[in-house]
Amino acid sequence: MEKIILISPVIIGMIIIIAGILIHLNRTRFGIHTMGTITGIEKSIKKVSRVETVTIAPIVKYTVNGKEYSGVSYKFFPEDAFRFQKGKAIKIRISRKNPRHFVPEEDGTAEKILISCGLFMIIAVIVMYFRYY
Repeated sequence: MEKIILISPVIIGMIIIIAGILIHLNRTRFGIHTMGTITGIEKSIKKVSRVETVTIAPIVKYTVNGKEYSGVSYKFFPEDAFRFQKGKAIKIRISRKNPRHFVPEEDGTAEKILISCGLFMIIAVIVMYFRYY
């Protein structure tokens, strides 16, 4: 029983690391990565936990396989989270199935945090094991 309790944080850490790797692969391998130009900003009011919040999404003009597209981002962001400016270049990730669906490129902070937390859990268990056993 003691061994199961000792090994469970390692298993949870491995699951967290695998989740971080899968998120990274999804972000980098799937979709077409390109640059676009912000032509405007779409605003929307959404309710989050019964509180109305203003969300924004860039309207981007971009080219894929020789065809030019223009549309609103598939993902809306809180108004204070990003500063989209009209006329600026933006990195976007476009769906391979439907080139009209795109999202702004993310920097990968979420998966870095997941992988770091998983490694920390595993290292902490190893240190505790050698310190107390």
